[in-house]
Amino acid sequence: MPRGEAVRNFLYSDTIKVLSKNARVTVLSVVDDPVFIDKFNNYTEQVIKLIDFKESKLVYRLRQIIHDAHFKWLGSYVAVNYFDRKAIKEKKEGRYLKYKLWYALVSLLANQFLLKWITKIENWITWKYRPNDYFVNLFKELKPDLVFNTSHIHGPAGDLPAKIAHKMGIPVAGFVFSWDNLTSRSRITVPYDYYFVWTSDIKKDLIRIYPFVNPENIFVTGTPQFDYHFREEFILTKEELAKEIGFDPNRPYILYTSGIAWHWLEEHLHLEKVIQYMKELDLPSKPQLVVRTYVKGTSPQIFAIRDRNISDIYFPKVEWDEKLFTPSYNDLSIYSSLLKHASLGINGASTVTLELFIFGIPVINLGFDPENSNIDYHMRYYRNILFDHYQPVANSGGTGVAMSNNDIKKFISEAFEEPDKRRMAQMLFIKNMFGDTLDGKAAERIGLDLLKLAGVEIN
Repeated sequence: MPRGEAVRNFLYSDTIKVLSKNARVTVLSVVDDPVFIDKFNNYTEQVIKLIDFKESKLVYRLRQIIHDAHFKWLGSYVAVNYFDRKAIKEKKEGRYLKYKLWYALVSLLANQFLLKWITKIENWITWKYRPNDYFVNLFKELKPDLVFNTSHIHGPAGDLPAKIAHKMGIPVAGFVFSWDNLTSRSRITVPYDYYFVWTSDIKKDLIRIYPFVNPENIFVTGTPQFDYHFREEFILTKEELAKEIGFDPNRPYILYTSGIAWHWLEEHLHLEKVIQYMKELDLPSKPQLVVRTYVKGTSPQIFAIRDRNISDIYFPKVEWDEKLFTPSYNDLSIYSSLLKHASLGINGASTVTLELFIFGIPVINLGFDPENSNIDYHMRYYRNILFDHYQPVANSGGTGVAMSNNDIKKFISEAFEEPDKRRMAQMLFIKNMFGDTLDGKAAERIGLDLLKLAGVEIN
């Protein structure tokens, strides 16, 4: 468990229950709070602190070369944008010549053959210059039949033990954490034996980018983070949700989910316009606005709007640990219920859009820079619409991509006057993307598959 968000997917869900019923389970977790650990004592033999050891500078440098060479070869929109931003930054800081030499190096390495071999070298160096034998001794003691890394990205603490396990001949499985990861994140350097992915299209991308991976070792399971949306026990009534948030349950509400501050610059200006247009709506029942801020970084300007205590605008506390980004168990119900009971959802271009599609809720995506903002071209809002994983969503007809303030106003009115206008397009997109995996049982499927891979006979 190399990151807090993985707790939602695999410890709060049915995965840990399925595993513990049929096998002995040891959890290595970056989250080691005693109260947290106590929740899972009945499902594990032990929970061990997952230590993020500092590795050799040589290893880190080689990984950066692999990262940039892979991005150069991949050529996704995110990768191109990455180099644009990096060039501008290095030029501003007087290191442009050094950057151009670096760019030339990674360009030479940017092909499938060399990427494969330089990754093998990275694996060998990681083993050769490992900080210590902590994980070697731990795996000798535990004798696991399978090691499962619950987040292949954003959790670097999981990579070293996974690589060491593989070197020791222990089968290793990894979960591709999100739908954008293969095109918006860099190379997978852990030599996984098995992969778990959300959709069949992600499986195709994995095979395209890593042609040496055996397709039979890639499991399409859906994602446990969506399971809660399909489980009655995690859906509050609107009245119950209103007690948690404080809004009027007899009136509709718009759900605005903000993005990370450094990525969605000056987003408070968009939020101000949404508030303005919401109040101008001529409806029998005036809508309210619920703003769910992003736990990984919300701008002080958005919090300043919160602190104005505007009537009918609610900023519920997001129940996540802000250090390791671990959601509380209670937040699962609040979040699923916020999605289900909303009359409209507004976000930049995020996974929240897919979740609103699931519930058939009208969606607005923000495809233009806020009015009176001063945002560099390489950070413009529209780039998010063009990202490889997001273009199909934007083109699906299921969401209104606002390209002006007038579009925001128009799409807000549309959501209340014709709430079902885009629902068919949403349902078709979700069906084509996820197939039959949206059934609340992704976590269970992953648990059962892990048991089979570990050679466990399931009772």
